[in-house]
Amino acid sequence: MPVYIRKNVNFTPPSIDNFPLEDDEDYITDPDQLLDRLPQPYRMIDKVLSQWYDEVWQIIEKRENERLEESRRIRAPQYECSAQMESQGRACCVCDSVDGRYIFIGQPRGLSAVDVQTQEKVASWEEESVDIHYVKAYLIGVQVYLVVTIDDMGFARLLIFGGDKFYFVKILNEFQKGRGGAHRPIFSNPAHGEGGTKLIISKCEASRNGDYLGAMFENPETAEVWLEVYKLPRDAWLNELESVLIKKEEKSEEDQGTDTQAPTDQEAPTPQNEVEPPPAATQEESTGGEKHTPKLSPTSVVMKLKPPPSMSELRQKGNPASSIHSACQKVDSGEVIGTGVNHILTPNHKDMRKEVFAHLHDNLMEYLPKEEEAEPLEDVNFHFMTAGRLVPTGLEQQSQIEEEDDMKRLPTTIAVWWKGSTHVVHYSLLKQHKDFDVKPDLVWPYLSPVTSSAISDDTSLLAVGFENGNIIIWDRYLGIQRGIVNIMDRVKIVQLTFLDPNICPQNLDDYQPYRTKTSTYLLALCDNGALYIMMSGPGLELDPICITPPVESEDDIFTMVQPIPGMHDLLITVLKSGKVQIRDTLQGTVLCEPVLPKSHELMTPWDPVVAVGAMGQVLFLKGNNKDYGEEEGGDQSESAGALFMYQMKLFPTLDSYMSRKRDKVSQTVHAKIENRIEALMKERIAQQGLRKHHMQERWGNMKEEIWSILQYKDMAEKKADNRPEIHYKRVRNLSQTPGSMGWTPFFRN
Repeated sequence: MPVYIRKNVNFTPPSIDNFPLEDDEDYITDPDQLLDRLPQPYRMIDKVLSQWYDEVWQIIEKRENERLEESRRIRAPQYECSAQMESQGRACCVCDSVDGRYIFIGQPRGLSAVDVQTQEKVASWEEESVDIHYVKAYLIGVQVYLVVTIDDMGFARLLIFGGDKFYFVKILNEFQKGRGGAHRPIFSNPAHGEGGTKLIISKCEASRNGDYLGAMFENPETAEVWLEVYKLPRDAWLNELESVLIKKEEKSEEDQGTDTQAPTDQEAPTPQNEVEPPPAATQEESTGGEKHTPKLSPTSVVMKLKPPPSMSELRQKGNPASSIHSACQKVDSGEVIGTGVNHILTPNHKDMRKEVFAHLHDNLMEYLPKEEEAEPLEDVNFHFMTAGRLVPTGLEQQSQIEEEDDMKRLPTTIAVWWKGSTHVVHYSLLKQHKDFDVKPDLVWPYLSPVTSSAISDDTSLLAVGFENGNIIIWDRYLGIQRGIVNIMDRVKIVQLTFLDPNICPQNLDDYQPYRTKTSTYLLALCDNGALYIMMSGPGLELDPICITPPVESEDDIFTMVQPIPGMHDLLITVLKSGKVQIRDTLQGTVLCEPVLPKSHELMTPWDPVVAVGAMGQVLFLKGNNKDYGEEEGGDQSESAGALFMYQMKLFPTLDSYMSRKRDKVSQTVHAKIENRIEALMKERIAQQGLRKHHMQERWGNMKEEIWSILQYKDMAEKKADNRPEIHYKRVRNLSQTPGSMGWTPFFRN
């Protein structure tokens, strides 16, 4: 068999540089490789064990590093409670009065008021089968408070606390008189719903001074929600309660006078009469019956607002007109941007077109993208605001604008935005509205859904947070926008809070010797657990400063962030793990941690029961007993928990904050012409001595300035004398030169 061998083929040995490197797994370097690899299935078992060992070792290293970091971390001091109120162990909710005198505690079967300084119960209001789960107090007079409550069944009640006593006002869900004068909710009011329909109030808030109140109603059967706004007769209530207290004092004086006039022939009291116990509390003191409650002025409904329809509903909705003529009247001219609802297409026509489309493309309908169901608008947020230049309603009353007392300034506008909506709507409270037929006075449309909002105490500033991380601040008093800031992309703004301007430096570098605007801090909480603070003021950019970075663990997420009343440079925060912390507002550092006894834990850390009384001096926390089990009857007893009190003024780390002086700074600056002239005159008088010094210095420099002027004049004359003369002998006729005026055709003779 012939073999073909290629000629002229030279063998080239491999280069020394191209030799492969020694393998780390070579049996020469590793003696364990002298053995052959394990056969199956032992090889797989060895691989699984090696992988498991590596993963366990990584977990051990991670835990060891975390333990090392935790040991190096500077821990905040922990302080225990100074008193334990076991009698309030069944507290479901707690709120403080605005002036810090009392705390109102919602309990099963009623409500109670406790003095902050003495921790003694002052008054109580009780009613069977009523578990108060929400309570909020508003100062409407001198030591007179409007208390708004919502129980576990969704019924909202209004009460007034004054003169160490509760006065029942009404139930917003309607009520009727039951046995023993007790108020029983009914559900057959045609104004609120159909007969037999149970309506629930999930949110109820009033204005700062108790002039207006807003309540969100829900119909569980039809899943409808709407907002009702009430006008509260605050001044009438104060006058009526004052007359009741006067009559009560006169009656007590008469009773004391009759007791002192004892007959002479009356026998001395026996020892049995001396130790006779006092009579039991009457229904007036312990229950909320109508029998002994004074008749107060009724409330009135101002408006009813329905949530805006979603875009999918707008696309499916047709013109509900009964005839073509009425449908054409509702069609707009297309000059403004609207929702696109005002057209002549009826609902039947749109349904027919949809059926025809589905019939023609039956084989392709399954490939169409499914429409995402929009989340129901379950929540509404609203703010009652005084007169401003954004909405002209109320500006005709100059006294309301220039009024410095916040108690005398009445709200004129309500700003409303619903959950998931992309606009904020302003409605006037001074106009007459029909039910669900309210036209807005101002609409702010946005590209991103609104997630949070906040308003300053005097309602001059309004901040709106969005789902895309943007924040807009409006100056309602001046009617301008203070600025827009982006906190972080893809971060939702969860909470906004305006802080007291007394902790913010005021900028007075402008020419005017009087303030035109007030600088203040805005606190923003994001959904990733980060806290930001930014300063809003005249001539300042909204630069957000991160005081708390985003959290890594879910247990470190904030469930409550609230400035301490009276001391906004301190924050009280509650973590999802149950820790309660007091932080510095501007730095974000943890100053101390109030801790509960080891036998108790914080009640519902996701919705904690926390209140601060005495203007930041006393802290109240509700804790549950860890070893407590519910009784067979299901009724929660006193031993289930307790209300713990902390004297914050005794915390050593807060001494510098407690002793700090805080001057009152008004957020609304109304500079009248008299105040401006007075400020300018004061500035001129204050600069009188400085002007005299400038005049003397000026006269002293006058001689040198005059001498320098004369020197300059002499130098100029000398330069003029030494200047060479110009002779024009070679030019015969100056009028014929190209540069002379006589050469031009306009000046020829």
